[in-house]
Amino acid sequence: MTRALLAIIFLSALGGCATQPKVQEPNPVITVSCNYPTIAPSPQTKELQGKGGITVSLAPNTFQCSKAVVKTAQNVQPTAGESMSQSMATGGKVQFFKMVEVTSTPVYRVNPDKVAFRVKINNQMPRVFRGAGTVVLYNFGGKNTSVSSKDYAELSNIIVPPRTEAEVTIYGPSFHDIPEKTTLGIFLYDVVIKTDDAGNIVEKQNFEWYYNYQTQVKEDTGEVIKAREWVRR
Repeated sequence: MTRALLAIIFLSALGGCATQPKVQEPNPVITVSCNYPTIAPSPQTKELQGKGGITVSLAPNTFQCSKAVVKTAQNVQPTAGESMSQSMATGGKVQFFKMVEVTSTPVYRVNPDKVAFRVKINNQMPRVFRGAGTVVLYNFGGKNTSVSSKDYAELSNIIVPPRTEAEVTIYGPSFHDIPEKTTLGIFLYDVVIKTDDAGNIVEKQNFEWYYNYQTQVKEDTGEVIKAREWVRR
């Protein structure tokens, strides 16, 4: 048997014993959901209301479901190849590092994540309108829900010159704290609607709106991605 033939047989044997490359499995795909609020005015409610020299309109804020990623990490044992590669990269100081597996999981969230309304105030009084002293109250299914003054700070700090208007946003409870279907009432108490020539408050009034509130589920899909990496201990 010639040397050339022996070489061919030897190479063929090596090829048959070679390790086949591992095929990477595709990332798992999961379904993510978002509870999206729909807020519509009740038939008896006027979105634009006027009292004295002040006209106030209320409208639900714009909501949208947006994707985000939540990352979690757990310690894992590095392979011999990973340890060797890290040792070469760090000059043999692999003991100062640890291997973690980071899992990136998609989530679907509504933004903003709590009740929000746009309040527009038109001032036809001869003096400046100030929102200081106005109190906001929410009512869900007949139960009052108070909120922090920080949630309507824009309204409290608003200053509207005569014959102009301005718009601010007020916020309410988180959607997680509201029934999926209910009647929503919003009340603005102690709104100044009349002042004298010196700017002193002469009259205050309350404004109220009612809405039909419910949530609907929106779904999408996303990949769960896992990656191994070195981090400092």
